[in-house]
Amino acid sequence: MTGVTPGAKGGILRLDALLDRAARSRPRREAVVFGDIRRTYAEVHDRTLRLAGGLRALGVQKGDRVAMWTTNCAEFMEVFFGAAMLGAIASPLDYWWNWQEAFAALTQLRPRILILGAAQAEAAFAARASLGECGIEHVFCLDAPPSTAAFDSYADLIARSAPLEEPSQVAPSDPAVILFTSGSTGRSKGAVHTHGSLTATAATMALELDLRDGERTLHFLPMFSSCLEHLLPLTLVRATHVILARFDAPTIWETARSCGITHMNAVPTTLRRLLEGAPEEIPPSLALVSYASERMPRPLIAALVERMPRVRFVQFYGMIEHLCLTVMDSQDQVRKSGTVGRLMIGAQLRVDDAGEIHARSASMFAGYWQDAPATAQVMHSGFMRTGDLGRFDEEGFLQLEGRVKEMIKSGGMTVIPAEVEEVLVAHPGVREAAVVGVPDDQWGEAVHAFAVLAPGACVTQADLKAFTQERLAGYKRPKVIHFVPELPKTGIGKIARRIVREWVLASATR
Repeated sequence: MTGVTPGAKGGILRLDALLDRAARSRPRREAVVFGDIRRTYAEVHDRTLRLAGGLRALGVQKGDRVAMWTTNCAEFMEVFFGAAMLGAIASPLDYWWNWQEAFAALTQLRPRILILGAAQAEAAFAARASLGECGIEHVFCLDAPPSTAAFDSYADLIARSAPLEEPSQVAPSDPAVILFTSGSTGRSKGAVHTHGSLTATAATMALELDLRDGERTLHFLPMFSSCLEHLLPLTLVRATHVILARFDAPTIWETARSCGITHMNAVPTTLRRLLEGAPEEIPPSLALVSYASERMPRPLIAALVERMPRVRFVQFYGMIEHLCLTVMDSQDQVRKSGTVGRLMIGAQLRVDDAGEIHARSASMFAGYWQDAPATAQVMHSGFMRTGDLGRFDEEGFLQLEGRVKEMIKSGGMTVIPAEVEEVLVAHPGVREAAVVGVPDDQWGEAVHAFAVLAPGACVTQADLKAFTQERLAGYKRPKVIHFVPELPKTGIGKIARRIVREWVLASATR
């Protein structure tokens, strides 16, 4: 195996040490499976060293940005860890963005290197004249470039480059990754994570999820957003990463069976769809499902536990800026549904007088990329203001009560959208629900609900209003219930309430 052990000098824990350790201790174990591509840890490590060597030859230095805009792929690990070897900063972009959205992020990043998937290369090629405005010097395509004169081949870069001989020295406080927020409440911001915060994330998540050496994990969530809680701790335990380009329930179940998947990471929205499309026999290898991102409805987790009694479900709570905060073990899933578990090791949470959660731990981000005002707005006395409202119950479980910006004030009373949504989805005919506040001359804000019905359900607005009347105080009940075929989602599957609210406002102006 080529290359030296990253982090050997001074024993600094650095991001790329996760891959180095796995390759040295389990070189012949499969690291990546993606379609027909199957690569061992030794092969992935060698390719990553060659990528780092090639980028160094192009002048990439410590602190430079390496952006990646593509769907899930086998090369994601190489870019993520290869940039870290150079002390450069990897930044995966949302593959659902259009070119204007991607360009806005690239303008913030000013990366020297841009790596593209096939569809994203077509979009960038059409706007190639503007690439230089972002500081981009080299563009590489994972697939055949749309024009050999415009972009270079990623495969050729790997093939022609010598492995990196010596990694750049880094400190735990050095930036390693920039992840962009979903932008569900405004412009996307680049959250900076350091080598220290990322290695802490890997260790904490591996411990709290009780991950085992040799897990076979399935990626179907977008890797641009789930890399912290999925890629890192699973690489720490030398897992095999089976990667799908996107979510597709039948493909997921077939892959879980054929590849012997032991673990998958999900969100409540994808778990609902997986439950609806579950095969008669759940793959016997599947032992653990971790999930996060939004409140888990009690009927859904109860149905999942009943349908998959051999599977251990573990919920965790965090965010792009600060992942490792709370965890809920499998035995508490139904009993404590509606909460997000207890504190993870090393996490500190406090709730201010307004009910907002403030958090800090070793996994906390270092701030927003070149945005000191936005960073100052969320940081207070070493804690990060999460924007989430919540409280701890008598057993130390954290109960989330919504977002600060999503609280509805109706007639002087506070309405928590999540509480109303939980009542709506308790109706057997409702699959999903979203609740927002809309300006109202009489009440200040009126409660509007959007509902997605279950397949074959026949439910009217009157039915749901009667259902909520029995379960909610008058000021909490939706004034209007809109039926829609789907709710808008962010990249990781959260309901985009800002867009839902815009639907109501747009319809009111017609």
